[in-house]
Amino acid sequence: MKWTIWTILIVLLIAAMAFFMLRRGSVLPPSVMGEFTAPSLISDEAWRRSIAQDPTAHGYSAYGILQDRESDVAIEEGLRDLGSEDAYVWMNAASYVGSRARSEAIPYLIKALRHTASRSNGERVELLQNLTSQTFNADFEEWLQWYRKQPNAVELDWESSLGHSPRISETNREQDAAGQPATPQ
Repeated sequence: MKWTIWTILIVLLIAAMAFFMLRRGSVLPPSVMGEFTAPSLISDEAWRRSIAQDPTAHGYSAYGILQDRESDVAIEEGLRDLGSEDAYVWMNAASYVGSRARSEAIPYLIKALRHTASRSNGERVELLQNLTSQTFNADFEEWLQWYRKQPNAVELDWESSLGHSPRISETNREQDAAGQPATPQ
């Protein structure tokens, strides 16, 4: 008798999960923990919706998750977020958009070479090399000089929104009206 009850409960649970999955396109709502424990249960579309609603949710990980999955579902959101003032939103969007072979990411990947999050330099350099066929390693000045010579180069603010400790030399920092560095040291 107990065996039958447990069987019925399990079948009902599976049916409920299947219904939810078909209705929402994903068994679980996006979460970083869910991604690492059961990645196939969270759909790419669920991650895209999460980015569309709040790109800072989930510890800024949604773009990286879609990048690892080689998914194109959030290209539109990534292009939008390249212009974000949040230092980690635009940087993660740039890596994602660049990984999808989109040239719009190039200036942002170059700018990211000055970002606080230096542990990702290898990935940024690899993306830049794949997109441009250039080999300047992680040398921001060389990349910038090359980029400015390109037709239709977009001029960015190369010093803002770089995180709490940007890698900008003292001589490269803009100065405010009082002659003080305009960006944090």
